[in-house]
Amino acid sequence: MARDLMEAEERLVATINLESTDRVVCAPIIEQYAGQFAGITNKEFMSDWVKAQAAIQQVWEAYPVWDSNAYMLHGRIGSVAQKCGPGRFKLPGKELEDNAQYQIHEFEVMTREDYALLREKGFKEYRLTFLERAHQVSRAEVLEGMKEMGRLRKDEYERSVDRGQSVTWGAIVGVLPFDAFSMTRSMEKFYKDMFQMPDELEELLWLVNDSIMEGCISVAKAIGNDRVFIGGVRGAGQFIGKKHFERFVWPQLKVMVETLEKNQVIPILHFDSDWTKNLEYFLDLPRAKFVLELDSATDIFKAHEILKGHCAIKGDVSPALFTVASPRELFTNI
Repeated sequence: MARDLMEAEERLVATINLESTDRVVCAPIIEQYAGQFAGITNKEFMSDWVKAQAAIQQVWEAYPVWDSNAYMLHGRIGSVAQKCGPGRFKLPGKELEDNAQYQIHEFEVMTREDYALLREKGFKEYRLTFLERAHQVSRAEVLEGMKEMGRLRKDEYERSVDRGQSVTWGAIVGVLPFDAFSMTRSMEKFYKDMFQMPDELEELLWLVNDSIMEGCISVAKAIGNDRVFIGGVRGAGQFIGKKHFERFVWPQLKVMVETLEKNQVIPILHFDSDWTKNLEYFLDLPRAKFVLELDSATDIFKAHEILKGHCAIKGDVSPALFTVASPRELFTNI
């Protein structure tokens, strides 16, 4: 293997800036594979922080080409997940078998009437109320979980840097407003809102957008890493048509990326599902000021054809290939 000529952080920054690099950044979201690699169960990996971090270290030692840590366990570990995780968690060794994959169950936590809470008290209060209801815990327990998550995030960040890795994103605080509502209301109920109360919903999406942008900027500055994770799934062309995308997804996304760029913050747009129909819209975003991260549902070759020279693309390989493909087939698709 050729010797690296760039430091991990230098390579990642150059990639985002669309500059030449010595090699492609390697930034897998390894999830519980690390535990399986180290020979521990998912129960141990998701409940024992020390064992989980030791497992992640083992993966890196075996594959030092892994130069950018894009997986952060701090929001998924059991002590945090069932207090302030992004939805109701079922964990291995508790609700599930010891070696099962953890699950996040979606249901209608917030009702349509709860939109009034957002308008009166802001998105932070709406979000805290959602977490209380989703996990069936007190406000004090939610805040305790958030404090623990921050402590673990700091430890995780420092471990990554000590290994010589870059940290792909400094904070996972962002989500498209469309998805923020979809996850709290549930997809079925939220899509009904989109059709039945479009004017009110549009107004609320802008309120959420302001709150998320403010959070991303403040956390990025506090951590000292100018890259933030922005999640998006349910606004893709796989789920909604162009008319609704242009009203309820794209305006907020465009303003968010432009505002973050003005504040020297780089959004890593972690967009699962099939965005192939929406790819040309991203040409209207600031060049070399964001990363588009796609999973195997989006046509990665079409994304490259349209967005080459405009933004860095972080691409996924189909899970099916990792399961059944030969090494030659796998690397042909990378």
